[in-house]
Amino acid sequence: MSQPVAIERKRHLIRIIAPAIGLLAAGLLVWQGSYAAFSATTVDTGNAWAAGSLVLVNNGGTATYSAATTATFGGTNLKPGATGTTCLTVKSTGSAAGTLAMYRSALADSTPSLGAQIQLTVTEGVPATDVQSNCTGFPTAGVTTVATNQPLSTFPSSFGAATGTTAVAAGTVLEAYKVVWTFVTTGTNPGDTALMGKSVTAGFTWEVQ
Repeated sequence: MSQPVAIERKRHLIRIIAPAIGLLAAGLLVWQGSYAAFSATTVDTGNAWAAGSLVLVNNGGTATYSAATTATFGGTNLKPGATGTTCLTVKSTGSAAGTLAMYRSALADSTPSLGAQIQLTVTEGVPATDVQSNCTGFPTAGVTTVATNQPLSTFPSSFGAATGTTAVAAGTVLEAYKVVWTFVTTGTNPGDTALMGKSVTAGFTWEVQ
């Protein structure tokens, strides 16, 4: 086959194929354009995180709440057999729920230990309204025992060691505590006599986590 004939055939083939390629390209453009005309999205914006708060106050057995109160429990000029009962209310006003516990936060004891002879029985419950030192309005049902005849000297002294923990919801929650203390005898006259003039002081903390 001569070269001019071969060239002419190639040109003829190109003239046949070119329109088909052009139509295919045009079709692809049309398909792509049609596909690009459809779109859908969904979004979720403005996500934010904020920490809640835990807030506790107590009324110290009075009508006024405070973050810190003093000298709610105890007595003077005591002798074995002396006893006393005092109540106070703890108020939680946090925006988050938590677990509330009572524990001894400070102790200054004598030698021999008067704290070993001061036994505490503590109960707690949810009152309908503030409970003050005379315990009027303290719940009679649904109470929890925090401690029973627990010597002051060995009363739990941290949140982790506390007994009688209770769950508190977010918002305003009242929790009333009744503390009954008794000065118990050592069992001997010399042991009791050795405690004359002795003293012990302690603090209590209510904590919510």
